[in-house]
Amino acid sequence: MLWNITVEDTTYSPMCSIADHGKVAVLMMGGYYMAWDLATGNLAWKGDPMDYPWSRAAFGAYSIQSAYGMVFRQGYDGVYAFNWTNGKRVWKYEAPAASMYESPYTDENGTTVYSFNTGATIADGKMFTYNTEHTESWPLTRGWGLHCINITTGELVWKIENPMSPGGIADGYLTAADSRDGHMYVFGKGKSATTVTAPDVVVPKGTGVVIKGTVLDQSPAQPGTPCVSAASMSLQMEHLHLQMPEGGVWKNETITGVPVTLAAIGSDGSVIDIGTVTTNGYYGTFNKEWTPPAEGSYEIIASFAGDASYGSSVASTAVSVGPAPAEITIPEQVTPPDYTMTIIGTGVAVIIAVAIAVVLLYRKK
Repeated sequence: MLWNITVEDTTYSPMCSIADHGKVAVLMMGGYYMAWDLATGNLAWKGDPMDYPWSRAAFGAYSIQSAYGMVFRQGYDGVYAFNWTNGKRVWKYEAPAASMYESPYTDENGTTVYSFNTGATIADGKMFTYNTEHTESWPLTRGWGLHCINITTGELVWKIENPMSPGGIADGYLTAADSRDGHMYVFGKGKSATTVTAPDVVVPKGTGVVIKGTVLDQSPAQPGTPCVSAASMSLQMEHLHLQMPEGGVWKNETITGVPVTLAAIGSDGSVIDIGTVTTNGYYGTFNKEWTPPAEGSYEIIASFAGDASYGSSVASTAVSVGPAPAEITIPEQVTPPDYTMTIIGTGVAVIIAVAIAVVLLYRKK
């Protein structure tokens, strides 16, 4: 035996102890960690306490993780990260409930939150964990889900509605089992496919054309569906695979598309930036009006750069521009003489003559 230490504090569970970085960290009933030097048995630090009421009483997972210079703990009010060097809290991640009636658990400020009572899988700078409690009741709490947390900042990267249990991670893909529907899901980057079309007739110079196309997901789970923005990804996947409403549980969310860059390469080699458009999140379509500046042929390039969800894709089409229509010359119209005053004068003369005749007639009588 190298050393034997006795302390007045009471440990929570041996399943919440871990050794790394030359120390052993032990969770105490008071909701804080204590760490001892593995070589000497000297107390290295007593960590910051977790929040009242749940985590201060150590309510949480019978589990602990060590990675990226931190030790992690999942509690009933959130997920905690502590520095291995001094036990200081690095960050706390909370999952606020959609309403105060969705969960009985709160943080120290009284905000209703979803509970964590399971371990986590850590890889690629991310933590994967899901909501649950000690003895879950069915139906499971609405709003529970699988969370992907940035390991450095403690911020949410993404969340999927069902509380799936993360499994193996390899080659940029995460496997997760869903006890609600009995399916195994795989999360990761998928392929995309871009199409583009333009008028297939020669257009006269000065005529505008409409460039149209699509950007569609080619992942095996949902081939041919629209590619959507990162902000809409969870909403899209929940709708396609988890029977969730298209507008979310509260029907107040909108799905947005992805950016497409359009460019034209002229027959003389010149490159024209037509602009960037965003696809329709519900259909995957895009369109852009453009007026070619000169005669000739143009190759139209539509490119989707890809993102954390999709690989890139590109497509091309062509536009041909002919001469402008010949200008139509309208002959000058000959203006007919205006006889209005002549007619009026003649009419007046006739009236006067008639009047004189009448006067003379009466004088003779």
